[in-house]
Amino acid sequence: MTISAVTSGASAALLGATPKSFPVDPALVRSLKAADPSAVIRKLPPGFAPPPPLDPEVMMTAMNEAGVVHDGDPSRLFAEVYKNGEVVARLYNGGSSATYGKADGIISGVDEPYDGGPQLAQWRANKIAKELGGTVKMASTAQTQSQWALTHAADQARMDKVWAPYRAAMDAFRTAMSEYSRPEANAPVSVTV
Repeated sequence: MTISAVTSGASAALLGATPKSFPVDPALVRSLKAADPSAVIRKLPPGFAPPPPLDPEVMMTAMNEAGVVHDGDPSRLFAEVYKNGEVVARLYNGGSSATYGKADGIISGVDEPYDGGPQLAQWRANKIAKELGGTVKMASTAQTQSQWALTHAADQARMDKVWAPYRAAMDAFRTAMSEYSRPEANAPVSVTV
């Protein structure tokens, strides 16, 4: 038996070369065909399954009930950038932004001097205004970096509380899997094809 191989994923015709052949040991092929994957793949015992996937709608409802406010909420507005009397960008206390029209693409998230918060929002607002020749209007809901840090920490704590049951279920499943996958585990073996 011979297997042909061409390098770089191109066909031999494209490369203008004859495929290189290398010999394959028939005994190795027979041993691979005879291998019993059930010795490696174990069937999980009944009732042993990972937690069900999260339903995004249920999670959003839980976060809303817990009082988590996302950064794009109007109550988190930091500033707006105007050009010719029209809003071309909205910046939020966490640093996120929504841009419109010619402001699209001015900020890319690359090489920005701040990781987040009002400092990032201010930097982005100034960059957009300078690029377009617009003006920045601060919102009444604008926060300082230290105010935002407290707000952000509180939101993070509420999110962690919402996620805690799912994380605990996943941690328990991972622990059970690590125990189950130990070589000394005497679980029945089978292969589902």
